[in-house]
Amino acid sequence: MFEQFLSENPISSINPSIDIASIYQPSDPLFESVLYIQRNLWAEAKKQLEPMAKNQNPDAKFWLASITWGTGIKNNPIAKKLYMESAEQGNPYAALFFSPKNDICRMYFPNECSDKWTKKAQKLFAEKAKTGDVRAVYYSTTLKPDLTHKEYIDAVIQSAEKHYYYPLVEYANTIINEDKPNKNMEAMAVDLLNYARFNNFVPAIDALGDYEAKHNRLHSEEMKRLDEQGLKLGSNISWRGYRIESLHDDSLTETQKYIAAKATELFNGDDFGISFTHPPKEKDALIAANKKAQEKADSVKKVIYIDGAHVPEG
Repeated sequence: MFEQFLSENPISSINPSIDIASIYQPSDPLFESVLYIQRNLWAEAKKQLEPMAKNQNPDAKFWLASITWGTGIKNNPIAKKLYMESAEQGNPYAALFFSPKNDICRMYFPNECSDKWTKKAQKLFAEKAKTGDVRAVYYSTTLKPDLTHKEYIDAVIQSAEKHYYYPLVEYANTIINEDKPNKNMEAMAVDLLNYARFNNFVPAIDALGDYEAKHNRLHSEEMKRLDEQGLKLGSNISWRGYRIESLHDDSLTETQKYIAAKATELFNGDDFGISFTHPPKEKDALIAANKKAQEKADSVKKVIYIDGAHVPEG
């Protein structure tokens, strides 16, 4: 089925436009907050989400809960309350959080994990699926208790055809992350990842980067291409690599290294490189360097690729 899908949808170069099924668009009230979460700028996200959560926005409650649990013993009950309220108010991802299959729920809130929440999530997704929501279509199908493998693969392919690539990437990753994967299956998995990568899906870029690293090809031409693409699209992994490579690049001046470190800090709050650089001492030179760093950070495409089922860990 996957071979047929790939043969019917040939792609061998990066799509000039970004066509992924993003959960929010720039016009949505939650867009900036969730973009902050994606970029690990959780303090900024929290400031925006708290007032919306107080106004009983179930989606804001879900995202606020997602960056609250695990941040301290006192915060876990707050997160549980937010998740519960969000689920009861109709957010299917919040309901899915309390599934017995969710490791986080079992670890932090074991008494709350129940199949009733999985059933509720499936019903909520089924309702949303009627509106054509591609994620809802996928989860309302795959959460069915009597799901067959063929139905699962079908759902993965249909999601990819509608530009929701997470299921495709997850399937491919299960294959290439095996200790001794079947070579034909491994090659197909790489093709699937490239399909999503050529359509500018960041998790696929990250997965292919991990695959290169796994085979000790950290400095391959393919890795360079992946990093370049990841930088433009906002991959935190690519940005960390950019910061590390810049610090160790003897061909760069101290000011250039500072600009790379500062741009990384501005992009996603990663300030580790700053302490290893020497910013310009003259005021005008420092202002110019900071301007270049800001331009580098601002050049990243503002596209949300995370969703309620794929929240990054801080």
